Amino acid sequence: MKRTPTLAALAAVAGTAAITLAGCSSSTTAGSSSSTATSTPTATTALTVRTVFSGKTQGWTQPDDLAAVGSHLFVAFQNGVDSKGGTAGKPLNSTLVEFELNGTIDHSWPITGKIDGLGADSANSRVVATVNEDGNSSLYTIGLDGTVKHYTYSQNPLPHGGGTDSVVAEGGALYISASAPSGSTGPAVFKVTLSGSTAQIASPAPFNINSAATAIGSGKQTTLALTDPDSSTMVPGSVPVVGGEFMLNSQGDDQLIFDKLGQSGAPQVLSIKQSVDDVAFPTATGGTLLSADAKTDSVDAITGTFTANAAYTAVTPGNANNAPANAAPNYFGTIDLATGDVTAVKTQGVKLTPHSLIYLP
Repeated sequence: MKRTPTLAALAAVAGTAAITLAGCSSSTTAGSSSSTATSTPTATTALTVRTVFSGKTQGWTQPDDLAAVGSHLFVAFQNGVDSKGGTAGKPLNSTLVEFELNGTIDHSWPITGKIDGLGADSANSRVVATVNEDGNSSLYTIGLDGTVKHYTYSQNPLPHGGGTDSVVAEGGALYISASAPSGSTGPAVFKVTLSGSTAQIASPAPFNINSAATAIGSGKQTTLALTDPDSSTMVPGSVPVVGGEFMLNSQGDDQLIFDKLGQSGAPQVLSIKQSVDDVAFPTATGGTLLSADAKTDSVDAITGTFTANAAYTAVTPGNANNAPANAAPNYFGTIDLATGDVTAVKTQGVKLTPHSLIYLP
């Protein structure tokens, strides 16, 4: 789920956004525990943002997911393609672009459908792109040698009645977000292996949209009721408490779900104070965070002194299920993985309206 605030709404909240970016945080829940899972950057240290390149000069719009396979960097431009794929008279193709941090564009590929998930499969020297988040989904791999392969899912329609979103390669399999579910049951994530031209969906799913879960903080047992499985990532092992786990963001529900893939036990769920999109974990104080900015059709680089192992994120107030019509625009922040508090991070340089986010050491 990715809604864009109207221009009127952006104007109405411009002042609020400026204050937020100066380091204001959301309210905290009374009695919440102190942070043990991550630390929060100091509000006095501004990170620097610069534009790497813009798709506008090429006619590419709506940059979405980013991926890195070694030194090879990729971004997907959605180009106005419908969430169930293009139709006659409307845009049909997304554009996958390989680029460099100096702004050089190395390669580009037209990909049929709306790329909504892009993941690095370093073990196989390729990126994986899922298309069409609301239905009619399929999958592509693009090798570092430029070879493009198309796969259809072994179940059609998909068992949750929706589409696909984020993709993570882990342990020889692909874990794909089951986006836009049509009901209250079914997989939240698919485990997929590729064979021939088929993306084979494994059963049972890692967990479902209505699985039992343990609430982070209280330790209480609960039942998930996910409506918007969206972005996902593997949490680096150096992150306290949840390191090494698969993390799914249910964007509209303001929840993060953590699961030890392939191990017994219920997943954990963290309720957060704002809707967010991608989450990235710098494992050192240096390096670069890359973000796609769909407002300016650009890819931006964020540098400076990071807090190692903190959960940096693109905060998306307008994408919560209960978002007001005049919701604030996206901003850059961090999540406290113990309490769910979301805190804005100061930046300087190019104005940043973040969307996707990856970390480059």
